[in-house]
Amino acid sequence: MPRIVVDTDPGIDDALALFFALAAPEVQLEAVTTVSGNVSVDLTTRNALALLELAGRGAIPVARGADRPLIRPAVYADYVHGRNGVGDVTLPEPQREPAALHAVETLIQTILGAPGEITLVALGPLTNLALAARVEPRIAEAVREVVIMGGALRVPGNVSPAAEFNIYADPHAAQIVFHAGWPIRLVSLDVTQQTVMSREQFAALAATGHPVTRSIQAMTDFYFDEFAARRGVNSFSMHDPLCLAAAIHPDLIEWRRAIVDVELTGALTAGATVAYFERAEDLDPALADGRKANILASVGVHRERFVALYTDTLTSAYSART
Repeated sequence: MPRIVVDTDPGIDDALALFFALAAPEVQLEAVTTVSGNVSVDLTTRNALALLELAGRGAIPVARGADRPLIRPAVYADYVHGRNGVGDVTLPEPQREPAALHAVETLIQTILGAPGEITLVALGPLTNLALAARVEPRIAEAVREVVIMGGALRVPGNVSPAAEFNIYADPHAAQIVFHAGWPIRLVSLDVTQQTVMSREQFAALAATGHPVTRSIQAMTDFYFDEFAARRGVNSFSMHDPLCLAAAIHPDLIEWRRAIVDVELTGALTAGATVAYFERAEDLDPALADGRKANILASVGVHRERFVALYTDTLTSAYSART
């Protein structure tokens, strides 16, 4: 059974990913750590606690993390996710408090406490991961794998022409994480923007009558009504749910080795992820400049399989309460 820690900034699609992790019978969710991103860390932490409790899993620890990026000022995506981060949907007030440990210490202790067993799934800016890798570099060898939702390698960004939001929000952290020496799978916009669901599909999911599926419909309705309508969009990209699913079922995605760096100084391109595929695919692992591939990058996706897996998993787990 995969043992997973999710680092996240809920966020509508983060919420959908957490619900999938909780619903998947093959997953053991060890902890959730939160970070500033889609909204402030106070809100992302409250959202994580409330989402777990809504799904009946409030005993899973939630650790509050970084409240700002390493260097740049904080940026938020509340224009997409609503002022509270979850589509302005009112969730029940959490009955539990965050864990006493900071998210960084939680990541370090959890990974070092189970060498080779923990998969770390990062759904938001990478601030907590960068701090953890700097404080305790041994986690790079102890973690089983790091699966990251972020970047735009061969497609335009979604927060600027060059950059995807999670990387743009803390590019310096992303550069540290990409080169910390741990095994990384990068689930980028190249595949997440191909993997979409419609308003009608969410409505069908909500027919189970469970508070979780009804809340999913309410959150995504906000997205369709408030953000998508302004942009002429009629589908919801399953960025974070696809990343979470890829941590469990990596065969949902086609992967290629790559060297990936983050642009840190460009006035117009800050946060861009620059990938060198042709050099990383060389059969000789020692590349011309001595660098090796640091990323398994997503280059294709079995989107119909994923959508079926997502909807079937949630439908099975979240039926109406009797």
